Amino acid sequence: MKLSHLTDHALFFDTKSLVIHERSVVLKLLYHLKEIDRRKLYSDYKCSSLFDFCVRELGYSEASAQRRIVAARMLQDIPEIGPKLKAGKLTLTNISQVNQFYKNHSPEEKKEILQEVEGLSKRECEKKLFDLSGKENKPVEKQKRLSKDQVQVAIVLSDKTLEKIERLKSLLGQDLSMDELVLYMATEAIKNVEKTKFKTTEKPRSSLSPAKVGRVVPAGVKRDIYLRDKKCTNCGSIHRLNFDHRIPYARGGPTNKENLRLLCFHCNQRARMRAGLGVSPPP
Repeated sequence: MKLSHLTDHALFFDTKSLVIHERSVVLKLLYHLKEIDRRKLYSDYKCSSLFDFCVRELGYSEASAQRRIVAARMLQDIPEIGPKLKAGKLTLTNISQVNQFYKNHSPEEKKEILQEVEGLSKRECEKKLFDLSGKENKPVEKQKRLSKDQVQVAIVLSDKTLEKIERLKSLLGQDLSMDELVLYMATEAIKNVEKTKFKTTEKPRSSLSPAKVGRVVPAGVKRDIYLRDKKCTNCGSIHRLNFDHRIPYARGGPTNKENLRLLCFHCNQRARMRAGLGVSPPP
């Protein structure tokens, strides 16, 4: 696009108009994302979350997706930020910063803090939030890929956690690297969770007879379904997996291997909506 024919005056006011239009479009986008989140619509596109949807389907970078999701969800509790975003008094970055500092605070408290950071740059906002919260600037956990199969991870551990790690190394009686130790801990933790949640014991109790089965999934059936599916059968996620009735139990669907499947929490909620059953609270 060539703009050399524009006068300085026209170029300035065209740019100002585009900025106003851009803010208006961003606000409309946030309302759309909020409604997509409410409907769990991303599940229909094989996405495990709104973040996954924004990155894979909408093409946002991870940081851009996160800022928009935070603002869209904050609109739900603090609708007053809409006009301020449109007017340029607040930015997506500042809203994200406030949420990071005051994540567990009430909407009213966040609303008061947002008023304090109106019109501030990113750096000014961060300084203001440190002053208001009294927090210290802690090291940020980071990941950096070093090779095809190696990732460098920088994390912050409490003294209590480090003490337990040293205790485990002592009990194992081996000179393990941190990678070997974390692999061991993760492997054992996964085994324990699978046994508890999915009944993956070597000798699971036999399934109940059809006459005695209700909504609760018998241990043997849980094990068989988990070993069959291993992940969400809709989006492929391995997070927050639930046992879901293909034909809803409320509509007469049986609790057996043929009618049950694994769905992640979000896909499970979307399935309930599509069946006209509303949503259930998070586990």
